[in-house]
Amino acid sequence: MNVGRLASTILAPLLAAWGPAVWAAPNALAGHWVGSLEQHGQKLAIAYDLQGDEAHASGRFSADTWRVMDYPLGKVAFNGDHVRFSMGGDALEGERKGDEIQGKFKGDDGEGSFTLRRKLKPALPYREFPVTWRNGSVTLFGTLAMPTTPGRHPAVVLLQGSGPESRWGTNRYIADRFARAGIAALAYDKRGSGQSTGDWRDGGYETLAGDAMGAVELLAARRDVDPRRIGLHGHSEGGMVAPLAATMAPARVAFLVAEDTYAGRVSEQDIYRTQNEVAGEDFSEADKVKELAMYRLFISVISGDRPYADLETASAAVRNDAWFKDLNLPPRSDPAWTWYPRRSHFDTRTVWAKIRQPVLLIYGEHDQLIPVDESMRRITDLLDASQTPYTALIAPRAEHNLTIKPQKAEAFFWWHKAPGVIETVVNWVKTCTGAGGPCRAS
Repeated sequence: MNVGRLASTILAPLLAAWGPAVWAAPNALAGHWVGSLEQHGQKLAIAYDLQGDEAHASGRFSADTWRVMDYPLGKVAFNGDHVRFSMGGDALEGERKGDEIQGKFKGDDGEGSFTLRRKLKPALPYREFPVTWRNGSVTLFGTLAMPTTPGRHPAVVLLQGSGPESRWGTNRYIADRFARAGIAALAYDKRGSGQSTGDWRDGGYETLAGDAMGAVELLAARRDVDPRRIGLHGHSEGGMVAPLAATMAPARVAFLVAEDTYAGRVSEQDIYRTQNEVAGEDFSEADKVKELAMYRLFISVISGDRPYADLETASAAVRNDAWFKDLNLPPRSDPAWTWYPRRSHFDTRTVWAKIRQPVLLIYGEHDQLIPVDESMRRITDLLDASQTPYTALIAPRAEHNLTIKPQKAEAFFWWHKAPGVIETVVNWVKTCTGAGGPCRAS
């Protein structure tokens, strides 16, 4: 979970992206643009789908290397043939000449160039449907990728990581891979994200699990889905919610895929994450000890285990210290003081002990947010005890989001998803749900 300082934790590094969009006259931007970003002599293949006119332009970004598909672009502006695009702190500028765009970009890792050419967009080998369902007063919106082959298909619901997350980007890419393999895949906007109503901070994990089971019920009611072969796929927080959802209706869930998920109490994972981040800071060792001790106290207080007065007393004498300011603890008025206590005591081992469906576990070797060996051992020990079938894998060099980035001593290369992970997941589900496979709900 993300509380206080360093609040980007469990989200994918997804898109330090640069998004070209180009056109000289109204509607001249519309189309499918394919090309590359180039930095330090290294190229990254990219694609943009643009629509609209000079007054109302929008678009989506895809990159196979990053395993990202149809991610919505940010602000796009143009004047004649001059194009400017920005997303977060990154910016791109270029000029259009006919069906080609060339320009420069500036991002977190420095500057580079880009080239795009307009091409016909290949047709998808599956169908897409917008879908909605309700969980209480909240309406969830998603997209179902459905194979075109006849018969009832196995299916998977894709759950999100922590914080606000939409169906686009990584989950959209995973859905595409599943659908191409003959497996229906439903990606949806987390409550309070994208089109979905409500707020992801409402309730506890049980609420998010209820949203997921609503998607399972929607799939089970379809004639083109086999209700006995529907599973859940979750990364990070999604890997906590997935087993909880499976215990709510075990006869409905046929399999589980959990990536980079923590085994233990949520507040303990927060402390582990912060311990690693504090260790890499430039403060003295004495200040690092103080910083981590203060964060432990903060977690105890916000979780309701100690009174708020304890935090006030401990903070009074160090408020002006650099290490304390670096913590950036949320004030009492911050919404975290309401939603975090609902989740901090949740221990994922309680639900893993109840799982009887086949499980695929995947972790990144260099995950700094999750104690990989400990989490994998805790979960597999529980699955062994219940004689539940599982496969457990570690992606070499991969970080928490199953990405690989250049280290300090390495030459530049574009960060990328760990090779083979998505293919492994899809093949495992395909085998498990195939003829004679164990992935069938009772």
